[in-house]
Amino acid sequence: MNLEEYSQLLLEKLGQKQVRTNCKELITKIVSKENCQLWALSKDHNEYNNFHHMVDGTLKTTVTTEKINLCLLARQTDYFRSQTYYIIVHDPSCICKPETMAAEYLSQVKGLDNKIVNGYMTYNCVAVDLKSEPIHLLRCVPYSTEQPEYITQKEVKQLKSSYLFDKERVEEIKKLETANKTFNLKSLTFDAIHIISEQIHRHNPDATVIDVFDRYFDDTELFEYETEAGNLFVIRLKLSRNSNELTINSNGKEQKVKLRHQTFFESHEKNYSKIQFRDRTYSNATGIFEWNYLTINKNTYSVLRVRFYDSQGKKIFAEPMLLITNMQVDNEQMAMLVFEIYMTRSKIEGVFKFCKSNLGWENIQIPLFECVKNLLSLVFFVAGYFYEIEDEMTKDPTFIWIALLGGGKGEVTRIYILRGLAMLINYRLAQQYIKEHNISEKQIDEIIKTYKSNT
Repeated sequence: MNLEEYSQLLLEKLGQKQVRTNCKELITKIVSKENCQLWALSKDHNEYNNFHHMVDGTLKTTVTTEKINLCLLARQTDYFRSQTYYIIVHDPSCICKPETMAAEYLSQVKGLDNKIVNGYMTYNCVAVDLKSEPIHLLRCVPYSTEQPEYITQKEVKQLKSSYLFDKERVEEIKKLETANKTFNLKSLTFDAIHIISEQIHRHNPDATVIDVFDRYFDDTELFEYETEAGNLFVIRLKLSRNSNELTINSNGKEQKVKLRHQTFFESHEKNYSKIQFRDRTYSNATGIFEWNYLTINKNTYSVLRVRFYDSQGKKIFAEPMLLITNMQVDNEQMAMLVFEIYMTRSKIEGVFKFCKSNLGWENIQIPLFECVKNLLSLVFFVAGYFYEIEDEMTKDPTFIWIALLGGGKGEVTRIYILRGLAMLINYRLAQQYIKEHNISEKQIDEIIKTYKSNT
């Protein structure tokens, strides 16, 4: 499958021929330049304007986040028919723009070094598997907490209590709510769960959906929403989460024991010859799994506490990992299964790294947020191609030599495929330029000789 065949569903949603042509050209250039800066990708001002109008919402036919997400799900139709269960990893990713000072709805985000910088957010979903490597990209919704439509948790609480924190803001929120335009992280999460689960069950009514979340999503409403939707979930809990166990404090009053300190009566110890956490591999590590139950709002969930120690007996995690699930954990096999399901979450971080390092996800330099939003989604869509071909590329002779061209030296990975494709596309572009400008072989040889002598 080539890139144009992969993009066909999106192109079909673009009614105008010229817009389809521009979209194909932009996707090709994102791959060839491994970047998404519109100005750097454009050969002249006219092409820049074509690309800009295609994603800024000013044309009748535009490339939008909504169209892209519909195409991402539609591309997975065969996959959604083929499995008995689906692990869907949900995770936000920060788009850091530390050098950007003036752009529409620029917000504050946390970078990899935990420093607060300017930037945007994306809400992303991928499907992963316990037994196989392929990752299926399903959804990307870029957003900013500075958008008027974004309602913070503080505002939600104040609105419920009728506390008039800002009369103008209250009126603005009411108008946006009437138009059904407000959102926040929770609503983005519920929308993603509903849309993806519905699409899976449309093609596979008996399939089990297991949603996986990190600790940002430790929220009782989410636990209840997932259970009512008929989905399973595994969510990492915050260390501040209380257990049902009570103790008496120094003032003689009852208080709940933190879950991380509670006594767990069921446990299992397992030795791992090798295990990886983040970018580090540990040999002869020991995992201790403890499980119990937690009742919240009359609903009972299984909770898991996980600790790991290296070969010297030192803690690998500074604090225990706490997981909650609506699966019944009553033995060591289920405890380890819940842990393994949660650990698949790390696969989405590889997607973010690929989008940022190899497709320039953080290089967009446009002040208009609508452009930023749609371009971020388009890059995620392009990344989906390289994940979709991953299963076939190690067996296909074409992908093997493309990876070799990209510097793979025998390794056939999406990064080397991307670099090889970029070289081929740039080779074609160079040929076209040479032909259009009647550049002779002699001129080319002289330029190359000059370059070599200077280096």
